[in-house]
Amino acid sequence: MDQNQLKLNFSQFIVEKQNSYTDDYKLGGVLGVGAFSQVRKVTHRKTRAIRAMKVISKSRLSTTELQQKFINEINVYKQLDHPHILKLYEFYQDEKNYYIIIELCTGGELFDKIIEKGSFSEKEASYVMKQIMSAILYAHNSSIVHRDLKPENVLLDITSQGNYNVKVVDWGTAKIFSPNQQINEKFGTLYYMAPEVLKRNYNEKCDIWSCGVILYILLSGMPPFNGRTDAEIQKSILHGKYQLEGELWNSVSCNAKDLLTKMLQYDVQKRLSAKQVLEHAWFLQQHQEKVDKQVVQGRLKNLMNFRAEQKLQQATLMFIGTTMISKEEKNQLMQAFKEMDSNGDGILTKEEILETYKKYMDDETALQEVQKIMDLVDMDGSGTIDYTEFIIASMDRKKAVQKEKLKEAFQIFDKDGNGYISEQEIKEVLGPSLTGIDEKYWLDMIREIDKNGDGQISYDEFCEMMMKIIQ
Repeated sequence: MDQNQLKLNFSQFIVEKQNSYTDDYKLGGVLGVGAFSQVRKVTHRKTRAIRAMKVISKSRLSTTELQQKFINEINVYKQLDHPHILKLYEFYQDEKNYYIIIELCTGGELFDKIIEKGSFSEKEASYVMKQIMSAILYAHNSSIVHRDLKPENVLLDITSQGNYNVKVVDWGTAKIFSPNQQINEKFGTLYYMAPEVLKRNYNEKCDIWSCGVILYILLSGMPPFNGRTDAEIQKSILHGKYQLEGELWNSVSCNAKDLLTKMLQYDVQKRLSAKQVLEHAWFLQQHQEKVDKQVVQGRLKNLMNFRAEQKLQQATLMFIGTTMISKEEKNQLMQAFKEMDSNGDGILTKEEILETYKKYMDDETALQEVQKIMDLVDMDGSGTIDYTEFIIASMDRKKAVQKEKLKEAFQIFDKDGNGYISEQEIKEVLGPSLTGIDEKYWLDMIREIDKNGDGQISYDEFCEMMMKIIQ
């Protein structure tokens, strides 16, 4: 059976659940309140995973435009698989509300941190900006422009070492763009809007301007374009002049100021791209986070020993890896991924993986191992290793096949709850958007695992299949 016929992607598991969220989650306290929504802390009843739930009132989404924003946000999140973009797990709805289950971030908004600190040191600012820019480079490479970047849309997740993991959120006004396309709808928050957005003729580089405004605020504690009214702020932006002199800027390096002038460049053609921002000398000059070499080596070993060849094994690991691994393990995996992702674009090329393995083995052995990794781990056939693919191939597989995790994963496929997985149920989970895959493929998938030949997969047969990955 050709295992490459079916392409696996993390978005296959982001689904609208048909039951009530209360069946799956226990409700906790309120984390925040917005104009149209409320965010609550929730705990998954079976896995005890702590997450956040955004409750959006349908009555507040009174216009078609707001309903479209909600649908757009779900669709965009399904396309974004990056360590610094907030993760969406699943969503529900009833007569009154939509309920979106998302990653919980424990450190609040970057906006609150700016108010608390006043301004950031260059080292702190570069640490935060590098993560934001990596997310934006990934989005732009995926032909998605955010259009509302601001400190309120950057959440901080505090790690056990006291560092911040940044998560870019609120992709409701994001737009899929095509090369050389000029966009003309006015979206965003005035303080952070690029002049060309105000003129309604812009491209993805409007995000770079917004990030330049964020960096300016991080370094000085002040916005570059100010005014007592919206009209005054708009006039200031269109004028395009800002201060990099005076008391606030005396201790800021020339490299930082150079980067700011290139991000807040009025002429869009001359403004840096996300890739060029990350390559700027200022980021190279700052000392980046220390990497635990042992953690990285452990994950590289796991990646090299990944042996899940059956699509159902891979799909099960994808579900477990995206929904059930501990926060501590996720942070270790993120660290290893970022160490390998030398250009910071949020995906691993064969060359990047090879360069990493060459540090630990001779060139020829490294080349053979990396080819094996590409063949097995690139499950969606993109020619690169995505973040989720890296996680499922590098995570601790003994923990992944614990009984309660396998039980939960089995239930994802056993849609009617009769204790067996049928051919139809596998199709529903793995192939709803697929056409042209013949019937024999699905029957072969069952036959590989179905020991007693009854044409379906029992829980015991499912567990036996999964235990093979650690043997």
